[in-house]
Amino acid sequence: MLTPPAYLSPSSIGTYRDCPQKFKFSRIDGLKEPPTWATHLGTFVHDVLEHLYQLEPDERTSDVLRTLAGDRWKAGDWESAVEALDKKQGEIKDFKIQAFNCMQNLWRLEDPQHVDLMGMEHEVNVAVEGVQLRGFIDRFLIDDTGAVVIGDYKTGKVPNPRFTSEDTKFFQLLTYALMLRESDQEETSRVELLYLKDGVRHDVTVTPVKLAIAQGTIVETKEAIDAACDRGEFECNVTKLCDWCFFKPQCPAHQ
Repeated sequence: MLTPPAYLSPSSIGTYRDCPQKFKFSRIDGLKEPPTWATHLGTFVHDVLEHLYQLEPDERTSDVLRTLAGDRWKAGDWESAVEALDKKQGEIKDFKIQAFNCMQNLWRLEDPQHVDLMGMEHEVNVAVEGVQLRGFIDRFLIDDTGAVVIGDYKTGKVPNPRFTSEDTKFFQLLTYALMLRESDQEETSRVELLYLKDGVRHDVTVTPVKLAIAQGTIVETKEAIDAACDRGEFECNVTKLCDWCFFKPQCPAHQ
């Protein structure tokens, strides 16, 4: 018998649903995946944009962004972090170009001088239907009706709709909507994904049906995790994605 984690996050629920064995490696066994080009890119871009929106509205310009990016690059010692990555992805100059292009594409989605964010990197700890959840919301604002709009920056490609359903794509943000409702009694009107690489915004109106589906997924996944811990067995979901999984050398399905 194994001990379930004390809490789940929206991303860890997604990991379990993708592959229970991968969930076990990361959340039960505590094995950590090393940083990658993609994770460093996302973290750096998120950090710069968070600091951009901490400035006064009239300071949020493209020129200020460039200076801010340079400051955050030095403050986070990103030179060393990117230098330590596998060079198959590119050199430091390639990383900087990709990151800054993502940041500049923010202006294709909105005018930062006219966006009033109420929260960024907002931590939420709450139980939803008895399931303890913890997560960090990238950003949220209040719309004209007084309801919350939750947003999430993405620095990767827009997912192919042939392989990703709307419920799956927005599951994390709908979970945050449930968490805000439970913790702060705040109702969310819309959730949005800001794909910075392509300068594309995908959003969806939050409805009771969508929240009910997300809530059912949370409860169902928690029950499955508890049952797997009781058995001491986590299934391996073998797909083509296994070739990119850090845990493949340790995975029972590939021994």
